[in-house]
Amino acid sequence: MKRSNRLVILVGVLLAVMAFVGIVVLLGRSSSPSVTAPTTVKVLVAKADIAIGDAVTPDKVVPKDVAPDAVSGTRFSDPSQLTGSPALYPIGKDQQVSQESVGLGQRASVCITCQLQPGEKAIAFQVDRVTGLDFLVQPGDHIDIVYRTDIQVLQPTADTVNAAAGKPRRFEPVTGLEAAPTVKTLLQNKRVLYVSATRIRSLAASTATPSPGQQANTQTSAAIETVVIVFAGTDADAEVVKFAQTDQSVIGPLTAVLRNIKDEGVETTTGLTLKLLVETFGIPVPDIIQVTLPTTKP
Repeated sequence: MKRSNRLVILVGVLLAVMAFVGIVVLLGRSSSPSVTAPTTVKVLVAKADIAIGDAVTPDKVVPKDVAPDAVSGTRFSDPSQLTGSPALYPIGKDQQVSQESVGLGQRASVCITCQLQPGEKAIAFQVDRVTGLDFLVQPGDHIDIVYRTDIQVLQPTADTVNAAAGKPRRFEPVTGLEAAPTVKTLLQNKRVLYVSATRIRSLAASTATPSPGQQANTQTSAAIETVVIVFAGTDADAEVVKFAQTDQSVIGPLTAVLRNIKDEGVETTTGLTLKLLVETFGIPVPDIIQVTLPTTKP
């Protein structure tokens, strides 16, 4: 009988301890603050329509709270993050202004067709470090395109130089002038849609302080050897570029010239040859120096 009473008491004590532990656990859970996912996030939307090329500044947007799954692209959370970069594609009123819309964000989300206005075509050409402005061109920039090539200089053959009018003449290369350089601005005020690489992004990434646990970006400008620039133009512009770059492996015939985004003027140029350099700019032409040597007596 005594053993049975002791067993009952022991079981009662164990149940009391378990109940006390349960109460402590429940009180601990109720006292800790509950963490819930945010129901909305802040994005920026356009106050009015923003056209391609317009500077996107803080006064053109307003913050708006939306559901996390309603965010379009990489979001801006505050108007102060906008620096006036040009819009790469039209942004309608109340439409979200993402980082991709002003040339930031992830490169994988670039949409070339979104940036084309009616009648425009996307045209590409390749540049190196010199012809590509040290790889400092970025989407939204406006450029001129200068062409440089060598042309073989020809002259009438001796037997046809005095041929009568209407008679066919034959031509032959001029010795020493097999490759005379010529330069001309072919296209002006072309809007850049895309560049395959740019030092602006790599420099910004290399100077940024990596967050804890994140590896620093080790890409340097020296890793970029060539860059493809895609700009908006017409079929006629595409023909010009194709003619200038008959061999896709040749880099150098076309040079990108950066211009102010607000400068819409078209400059009339004459192009340059050696003759124009001499006649227009007064470049001196070398001449043979004749020296009479004194005679020596035997």
